[in-house]
Amino acid sequence: MKQSFMSFAASAAVLAATVFPSAGFAATPSTSALSAGDLIKGVTNTTVYYFAPNGKRFVFPNEKTYFTWFTDFSKVKTIPDSHLSTIPLGGNVTYRPGRKMVKITTDPRVYVVDQNGILRHVGSESLANTLYSINWKNQIDDIPDAFFVNYRVGTPIQTASDYNPANVMTSTQTIAQDRQFDETKVTVTIGSVSAGFVPTTLTVKKGAEVTWTNSDITAHTVVGNGWSSATIEPGKTFARVFTTAGSFDYHCGIHSVMQGTINVVN
Repeated sequence: MKQSFMSFAASAAVLAATVFPSAGFAATPSTSALSAGDLIKGVTNTTVYYFAPNGKRFVFPNEKTYFTWFTDFSKVKTIPDSHLSTIPLGGNVTYRPGRKMVKITTDPRVYVVDQNGILRHVGSESLANTLYSINWKNQIDDIPDAFFVNYRVGTPIQTASDYNPANVMTSTQTIAQDRQFDETKVTVTIGSVSAGFVPTTLTVKKGAEVTWTNSDITAHTVVGNGWSSATIEPGKTFARVFTTAGSFDYHCGIHSVMQGTINVVN
């Protein structure tokens, strides 16, 4: 089924929302239980996002970008729209390094993709042939000009020893690795009283530091069994390191309806 796309601008960067057909997703119930690295979408639209350790959602600007990372939509989780809108936007996902070569529609130069959205110019056909074999022209995708803002131009590739696509892919198996996120630091957003803690349930590795960021206009607290924060004013944060595996329930001491759980695994 053909995909359709829409895009929008936010601040100084171009953020594009990819609209995937709902028929492409597995029948996944609405959930607020997430782990960093999950793929998420809302209930009423089919835009797919990557949920990052920093508590932000990163959008796939088009289907070509998505399929450099994933083969299908079977792992996409559906969460309530009120929770999705509480998670701040972080930017666009870029091509998986090593998977494809790319060019910008108004730029004839061909680039390989390195970690963190770095484009490196491939200076000759013979070098492209060495990197991506005789069918290298079939390994080039056009990136629309609007998406070029998501990338940075790095040093050119001079010889084949400068860049090995297979090695780059092996060292960049997740978007977190590509973005160079610190996966031991995970963020929960404190939304409005009705939205609560987002995600409501979060799974982290033992030793991870969880930071609660208050994006509401009123103060909140985080209260667990034997531990608690001071009052968290709007725009402020509270952090705690979880050193023991288990399930840790918590709530807001000011608004008891707001409850959450941190699941800690080895």
